[in-house]
Amino acid sequence: MNRLIKFLLILTTLALALSACGQTTTQQQSAPTPQTVRETVTVRETVVVPAEKVTVRLSGWASSPAETALLESLLYKFSVENPDILVKYEPITGDYKQVLLTSIASGTEPDIFYVDIFWWLELAANDALLPLDDLMAASGVSRTEFIPSLIDAFTYEGKTYGIPKDFNTLGMFYNKALFDKAGLAYPTDDWTWDDLREAAAALTDLSDPNKPIYGFCTPPDPGRFPVFVFQNGGMVMNGDYTDVLLDSEAAVKAAEFYASFRAAQIGALPSDLGEGWQGTLFGKGQCAMVYEGGWLIPYLRDQFPNTQYGVVMPPAGPGGEGNLIFTVAWGISANTKNPEAAWKVVNFLTSEASQKTVLESGFALPSRQSLQNSDYLKNNPNSAAIFNGSFFGARPFFWGVVGSDVNDQMSKALERMFKENQPAPEAMKQAAESIRRALR
Repeated sequence: MNRLIKFLLILTTLALALSACGQTTTQQQSAPTPQTVRETVTVRETVVVPAEKVTVRLSGWASSPAETALLESLLYKFSVENPDILVKYEPITGDYKQVLLTSIASGTEPDIFYVDIFWWLELAANDALLPLDDLMAASGVSRTEFIPSLIDAFTYEGKTYGIPKDFNTLGMFYNKALFDKAGLAYPTDDWTWDDLREAAAALTDLSDPNKPIYGFCTPPDPGRFPVFVFQNGGMVMNGDYTDVLLDSEAAVKAAEFYASFRAAQIGALPSDLGEGWQGTLFGKGQCAMVYEGGWLIPYLRDQFPNTQYGVVMPPAGPGGEGNLIFTVAWGISANTKNPEAAWKVVNFLTSEASQKTVLESGFALPSRQSLQNSDYLKNNPNSAAIFNGSFFGARPFFWGVVGSDVNDQMSKALERMFKENQPAPEAMKQAAESIRRALR
């Protein structure tokens, strides 16, 4: 009986165990009861607020619609590359210098503006221009990247006050047809004053009174005559512009040589031939040789497309090479509130890429040395001759604070020599004395 009871107890235990195992298997195979889970998720959106644009005002004179369009196209490229800077172009019409000086006096001048070589120093000396050297260094721009005579022209007391945007020098334009007719070889960059005079004599033809042809035109122009002073080893002003040197022996001898062409009837003034500018006479074939800048090239293309000509550097004188530099720089106001942004604009406009665009447009020559070997200049030797003139004895067209007086007296002295036969020593002395009075 006891054994039976134990056996039944064992069976009961096994049954209970099997029942428990069966329930567990069933629960694992059944799908779980769906439940709704609620979570609070915090979504953080990053809203990018565009930075406020820095506004930079830029001004200059509008020389022509085409050149204005070129500048505006460069400024558009800048805006694409620098969307955080807004450049407002505000060209000035009328008397640019006077309008600019008035705005500076009233504190309303633009951040960036044209600075002409003829009067830039008065701005720098009166703290109206921002020195650019620190900004240049911060952006890796070196003075050595620019033609030395150009960057030096805007240097005052060891500081750089402007980046030349473009420039011109004088080249000697010669009429190929007239040289061919006279049986003369074309001029070269190695010519001297003697070559110039001999060619002028051979090219002069006065047989037709209705269309006389002169070998070399010599206008009483302060933008032409100083080249001869430099070529004779002289200067118009002393080093610090405190005295005039037009009455020096070198300047007087240069004036005598310059006037000798008309005196020998192998040269003429534009007014002798009924014109105000010798460029027109060159196009007409009445001046076989003239000293002019790159501006004559588009003029001949448009007004005298059949005139065949070449350009070389001005012949050297007893004192060597000499030339004039006409240039304008980008300057930044000393009062600008955004010097870094203003410099970005100037740096872009004077970059190699931008200056290459200006060069290929034909408007002006670039101030960057690297473009001396550009394909454009290789394919345009006339422009190359004017560009290369900046490396050979070229000096800025600048005479200090009395520059206007110097130009006026220089022109009057030449007029007296040409039309009143006043001797060069007297004419130059009279001019010098008038300028010294203005310097006091």
